[in-house]
Amino acid sequence: MRIHLIFAFALCVPASAVADCAPNMTTLVSCTTGKGAKALDLCTDGASVIYRFGKVGRSPDLELVRTVRQVGYTPWPGIGSAIWEAVTLDNGAYTYEVSSAVDRTPEDVQVRGGVEVFQSGQHIASVQCDAGSVVTNIDALYAMREAAGLCYDPASFAWDDCK
Repeated sequence: MRIHLIFAFALCVPASAVADCAPNMTTLVSCTTGKGAKALDLCTDGASVIYRFGKVGRSPDLELVRTVRQVGYTPWPGIGSAIWEAVTLDNGAYTYEVSSAVDRTPEDVQVRGGVEVFQSGQHIASVQCDAGSVVTNIDALYAMREAAGLCYDPASFAWDDCK
C-alpha cells in the first residue's frame, strides 16, 4: 500500500521541478540536464537576467547576473521549420547561449532547449535539456529590452538604442 501511495504522489509532482526562479521573477528557460542530475535556469525580474547551471539541490556551479541590456537576445526570425529563440551572456572569454525551440509541425510539439558554450568564439560544449523538462518563455525578454530603450530591427537582425 505504501508503494502505491508513493507512486501516486510521484505522478502528481510536475516533471520539471527545476524552476528555481524566485516567485517575483519570470522564467525564461528552465530544465534539467544529464537525466535530472543538473539544472539550467534563466530568469529575469525585468531589469536583470540571471543564468544558473549546476547540480540539482546544490548551489549552482555557475551563476551570472546581467542587465537586460547586457544580454544578447535573438528572437525567432519567422522562418524555418522550428520556432526558436536564444539569449547570450558573456563571462570574460566565455559566452553562454541558452536557447529553446519547438518544431512547427503538429507531429512534434516537444519543446527542446539547452546551452551552447563558446570560449573566445570557439564552440567548446553543448548541453541539451532532458526531454520533457523544458519550461520556456524567452519571448518575454523582447518587451523587457524595449522597456530598457532597445529596439529590434528585423531587417538587420540587430538590437540598437531606440531613436
